[in-house]
Amino acid sequence: MKEIYKKPIFYYVLIPALISLWPIWLLVFGVPGVKDNLEKSVNDYVEAQKLISQILGELDPQRLDYAKNKKTGEAFDFITAIDQVTKLVRITPTGYRLSTSPIRKIKGGQTNQDASMTIEKINIEKFTKFLSVMHMRWSNLQCSNVTLSKIKGEKDAWKADVRFIYYQ
Repeated sequence: MKEIYKKPIFYYVLIPALISLWPIWLLVFGVPGVKDNLEKSVNDYVEAQKLISQILGELDPQRLDYAKNKKTGEAFDFITAIDQVTKLVRITPTGYRLSTSPIRKIKGGQTNQDASMTIEKINIEKFTKFLSVMHMRWSNLQCSNVTLSKIKGEKDAWKADVRFIYYQ
């Protein structure tokens, strides 16, 4: 059996046979697989469109109004912004404290305002959702400092101190 591997005629027959099997494999397995993947992608697209419509229509219809509000020249307000997001994330108004500083001018005519927020008790999931929504809605908002302190005796309860800076 080992002698057949040493003969070049074996390779002259084996390589063309393997090359001729490739188009057969493509016709039998490849093309139907591509069709299945196309149908799956189209179904995923339709499902995604339904979810987007549900999000924009039912869960968060205000999301479309943010671009319009920005064009009207309405000034950013920490109290309104944080109130909107805490309602969305279901943080109670008594569960946090907010303090803001006055607007101040910095170099180049740009202004900024900062705010400190303390959330007394929150789980990590709600907190990350809160931060991501804040940054997603207001691109000029930066979170400059976050301090999380574990509440003793609780499994997933944290006290969060957050400092925001908004550049106008």
